[in-house]
Amino acid sequence: MRGLICDDHPLMREALAAAMRDRWPDLDLAEAGDYPAAWALAEAEPDFCLLDLGMPGAEPLAGLAGLKTRAPDAVLIVITGITDTALLDSVRAAGVAGLFSKNAEADLLLEAIRARLPGLQAMEASRLPPRQQEVLALLAEGRTNKEIAQRLGISPATVKIHVARLTAWLGAVNRTDAVARAQRGRII
Repeated sequence: MRGLICDDHPLMREALAAAMRDRWPDLDLAEAGDYPAAWALAEAEPDFCLLDLGMPGAEPLAGLAGLKTRAPDAVLIVITGITDTALLDSVRAAGVAGLFSKNAEADLLLEAIRARLPGLQAMEASRLPPRQQEVLALLAEGRTNKEIAQRLGISPATVKIHVARLTAWLGAVNRTDAVARAQRGRII
């Protein structure tokens, strides 16, 4: 996956990029500190853009529109310190996938980004232990814990532990939701 992080504060931009690279080592990230640089990098059609609205080079809505024009298929997520309610309502109306405050905790922000980018979830799938990958595949077939246990030669209690871990890892509320999230994220 390719992403673009746009923020005029080098510390914020670099910290977000480092946190994302730490969690998703195979992620290809470009960085921009103003709208003209962001627009130029958006020509490469990244899968997603993380955008701070208050960058030099354009007004926030014009800057956002420029990114949407140059990377129409990119998922746009705004991370900003701007609190102007009318502006933020206009940004929401522009169809961004998420709008977050720079005051958010880093772990919560990364989880919110992950939830909006199925490709990141798919990148994590390679880090699932082989047994959990097997359990997830059998869950997707609609198998019960007892059937999974028999198929894999493990106890139903062990299957229950794997299902609980998978559900938590996917941020799901139950096994059906876990399968749905895994399918949306192209993990299975």
